[in-house]
Amino acid sequence: MNKTVKIFSVMLGILFPFVIFVSGIEAAVFDKAFYMDQMEKNQVTQNTGIYPPDMEQVVDEIINYLKGTREDFDIKARLAPENAKNVNGSVSIFNEKEITHMDDVRDLLLSVLGLRDAAMILALIAFLILLKYNWKAIIKALFYGSAIFLVLLLVIGSSFVFNFNDTFILFHQLFFSNDLWLMDPSTDRLIWIVPEPFFFAMIGRMVIYILVPLGLTTLGTGLVLFKKIRKFQN
Repeated sequence: MNKTVKIFSVMLGILFPFVIFVSGIEAAVFDKAFYMDQMEKNQVTQNTGIYPPDMEQVVDEIINYLKGTREDFDIKARLAPENAKNVNGSVSIFNEKEITHMDDVRDLLLSVLGLRDAAMILALIAFLILLKYNWKAIIKALFYGSAIFLVLLLVIGSSFVFNFNDTFILFHQLFFSNDLWLMDPSTDRLIWIVPEPFFFAMIGRMVIYILVPLGLTTLGTGLVLFKKIRKFQN
């Protein structure tokens, strides 16, 4: 039974922070209010030439595509001429390279979300088994799993803060098998819609979404373990 408890403790310690990690990414990536705020801060309509009233619809379609509820990334919008009263008809705002790259992005994102869902089920099973045979092991699993993941998160977060460009490039080299992610600002609107400040802000938001629940878990379970040790010592 001790071996079984150890196995499921390790499972819970790994799966719980992974679920929190991916859920934090999901919350940031699908946050429409964040996108709209960044569109304004980064002057996206001015840089892309997209007719301002269409920008919200573009954001909606980008999020729908990433969620898998829109079939393709061939998103259309009106382009604003100098005289806004003579707005042209809708045109495709992304080229073939951008569309293909976003196919890769969505495949990666949906795959990770699928792994998260499976991990959530396995974590629940591990939790229930430990609850039945040794509930104290749950506290240790959550503490050590969350604490270790917090350290990893801080290392990764620090690398983005102090060396964003190299870390960003390394990420793409690790997870994409082509170089379609290399955008040209003279031909690719995507780099204007999601420029470097956008990614920097989104990563910061992801860190907060992940850091808070993992930090609270580490603090709460750590206090329980500390009280247990103090009680044992006395």
